[in-house]
Amino acid sequence: MNHLTDTQLQSLADGTLRGPEGMAAREHCDGCAECGSTVALYSALDARLSALRDPQLPADFTGTVLAAVQVREAHLAARRHTLLAAIPAFALAVFAIVGWGLSTQVDKLIQGVAVLRVVWGVVGPVFAATRVPLGIGAFVFLAVVLTLLSRTLKPAYARLSES
Repeated sequence: MNHLTDTQLQSLADGTLRGPEGMAAREHCDGCAECGSTVALYSALDARLSALRDPQLPADFTGTVLAAVQVREAHLAARRHTLLAAIPAFALAVFAIVGWGLSTQVDKLIQGVAVLRVVWGVVGPVFAATRVPLGIGAFVFLAVVLTLLSRTLKPAYARLSES
């Protein structure tokens, strides 16, 4: 014999199983002692649960909850501010550590720049005085190099006719 499912028995007990399915379930329970006793148990449980009433809330319940929420929000805001204050401090610490580690390299770079300034101070007037002759010499050298290159490389049409 097929018995009703637990969901069908509970729905029959609380009155939510209606229509043809409800009628068939009631007829089955009338003929089946096991399903009938389970429906009776669920009906008694439903009656006892329906008799229960919600407890009364304290008069200051809303105020207490709102105060707890405010305390929690203040705590979260303090944590957020602490984190936001820690980020620049962390960045400054990393910058200081990297700067300390590179300080010897920076000192060498500064000394190198100072040496280059001295060299440029000495060589600068020489370049200024010889600017025109150097430019002419560079132009002549470039012309010679380009002439030599043009004589050594075959033109494109000569390469095409060979292949």
